[in-house]
Amino acid sequence: MAADKETAGKEPVSKVTVEKGRNGHYYFALTHYGVTYPLNGPFPNALQAAVAGQAALKSLDAQTGGRKS
Repeated sequence: MAADKETAGKEPVSKVTVEKGRNGHYYFALTHYGVTYPLNGPFPNALQAAVAGQAALKSLDAQTGGRKS
């Protein structure tokens, strides 16, 4: 499960990927302008992991001004 933020038909600049761990919990990883951040979690279900990932991505976008510095 991944949510992408694309620019004009190019590769996604930001992505949230949700993965299920061996323990049955869900984790999310962020990729923002080519930088992949470590897994965050655990969350009890994939929806909560995806929502937390999108919130983290929105916060990261606000810090960088929505574009690569």
